[in-house]
Amino acid sequence: MIQQFSPITLGSRLKTAKVGGFVLTETTHLPNHRLQRHNHEQTNIAFVLNGSFTEVLDRRSIECQPQSLLIKPAGEAHANIYWRQGMRCLLIEVCQRQLESLQSWSQALNQVTHVRGGSLSMLGMRIYKEFRLMDGATPLAIEGLMLELVAGLSRQLNIPLEAKRPRWLDRARDILEADFHDSISLTRVAEAVDVHPVHLARVFRKHFGCTPGEYVRHLRIDFACRELSQSDTSLVEIALAAGFAHQAHFSRVFKAQTGMTPSEFRTALRLR
Repeated sequence: MIQQFSPITLGSRLKTAKVGGFVLTETTHLPNHRLQRHNHEQTNIAFVLNGSFTEVLDRRSIECQPQSLLIKPAGEAHANIYWRQGMRCLLIEVCQRQLESLQSWSQALNQVTHVRGGSLSMLGMRIYKEFRLMDGATPLAIEGLMLELVAGLSRQLNIPLEAKRPRWLDRARDILEADFHDSISLTRVAEAVDVHPVHLARVFRKHFGCTPGEYVRHLRIDFACRELSQSDTSLVEIALAAGFAHQAHFSRVFKAQTGMTPSEFRTALRLR
């Protein structure tokens, strides 16, 4: 028998708030713990703040790391395995009326989707910041950010099948992911995959929704988020290891991407 939960009641709740057509819950799960197969009555989005877990579905397993998003429609049966650090996340339930409104122009919430890093993860962090702030403007801010999140997800999922990603583009992405902390030029990446830089930039944006430079910036911030939440390394050391020239630049970019300073992020993201 599959157990059913709604609103989300699994794990230890730290805070819950209803904002418009969404219910946001910050929750923690113990290390080395497993939840048996169950489902939830409402479509939900899990934004991993710290730690990690594995989502076990019928035909696949998904490894969810910090700053990743897992979108799951209502009734999707799954089990969860939480690893040695446990897991802390922001769970966003989409109420039925809100879901019907969103589905009138996007089907992005109708399938299981895992998003790792990038602009959508930064939107998740901005939503979390508003959730923690909870002032008079929070409802409007969260609703706007949620619409932006669904729109970005819809664009990401709606690349036509005939526009299959070329192999050289995957190689280019691999180079960026391996060398994001170094000074890397578009020309050098284009030469490595044997295409023209202009063609690389155009095709990269088509498939990944951002420029190569923006992608590198997201990679650097993702790296910094992991270091800030899991270590006591100084901000200067993290900035340099992520590829920033100095701490001031790192702090400006980090706040622009997440809505928080690195210090605020470190304080907020430590497991309680």
